[in-house]
Amino acid sequence: MLLDDRVKATWAIGILTAAAASAQPRTSDVVVAAVERRPLPNTMKLVATVEPLTRSLLASEIAGIVEDMPVRQGDLVKTGDLIVRLNGDSLRWGLAEAEATLGAARARLMQWEFETERIKKLYGDSQANEREVYNTRAEHDVARFEVIEQEARVDRLRTDLAKTEIKASIPGYVVRRETEVGEWVDRGGAVVELVDLSGVLIRVGVPESAMPFITPGDTCPVFVDALQREFRGSVRHIIRQADPEARTFPVEITVDNADRSLGAGMFARATIISGPKTDVVAVPKDAIVEREGIRYVAMVIPGEDGKMGVLSPVTTGADVGEWIAITSGNLREGTEVVIRGNERMFPFPSPIRVVDRVGRPVDPAPTDTPGGHEGHSR
Repeated sequence: MLLDDRVKATWAIGILTAAAASAQPRTSDVVVAAVERRPLPNTMKLVATVEPLTRSLLASEIAGIVEDMPVRQGDLVKTGDLIVRLNGDSLRWGLAEAEATLGAARARLMQWEFETERIKKLYGDSQANEREVYNTRAEHDVARFEVIEQEARVDRLRTDLAKTEIKASIPGYVVRRETEVGEWVDRGGAVVELVDLSGVLIRVGVPESAMPFITPGDTCPVFVDALQREFRGSVRHIIRQADPEARTFPVEITVDNADRSLGAGMFARATIISGPKTDVVAVPKDAIVEREGIRYVAMVIPGEDGKMGVLSPVTTGADVGEWIAITSGNLREGTEVVIRGNERMFPFPSPIRVVDRVGRPVDPAPTDTPGGHEGHSR
């Protein structure tokens, strides 16, 4: 081998060695807790459907021809955004006529106000009789009521003219257009359908056997297959009228959807409380790590040079307070799991150093102390 080849080979070995060394995971400081058996309720997973929090079918309060429709299906609108504009030419002409009539009525009222005062003075000077006073007051009242009538007509026409612009009553998405530009819309006719997806309702049919254990406010995890993601939900409505065919009761679970990732009609799986409390294997909620829709717990295992942490996939059950049930059967009571620092764990063993909640290393328990893990944070 030539010298240059030997040098190149040496460089290559050095580079590979350095890369292998750099690939070794660094030791992570973690806080741990022990798996416990806790009294948590039984749960079941049920097929569910995502529905909008609010669905609004906008209708026209007046009849007219659609002049403009700036929104399309799929558009996101805010409350007050213009949805449809109807042609308002006839209303504008009618309003102008009514305003002119109102002006004339006000002029007549002023005339009869003057005449009434004049007759009153003449009557006081005995130059007018009671009949003239009575007739003058009657004409004044007629003029006053004509003004009131014309003011009401003007207000109605102004209101109707404002109604030619149909605006969004809620923030949401346009999911269906019920009319098009140039079409006639009757009074009360639908123009668009809006859905508010800032929050959603997860609708699930619950077996009657589980009904005694569900209460409004219960926490319900909801997994959406299309997004491979779990959402936190809360029971909002329990509808106590069973579906006569399925013999299940509709339950609605609210889920925040601020990022609008959920769409109406999506398939979901809701975990609901279905039975009384029993002692089950549970971990603190902080022990759960979620990646791409899969939940993991970082277990602490022995290594050659100390403790190691490794992510293990789990399935979860009831979620009450600070604890969550583990139903997958791969965790045992007393097993140490990482509750802080687990976001840096991998599905293969990685070196860890156990510390307390303020970052101080946890000293190993004295050899004569039963239990062997005194001082670990829980």
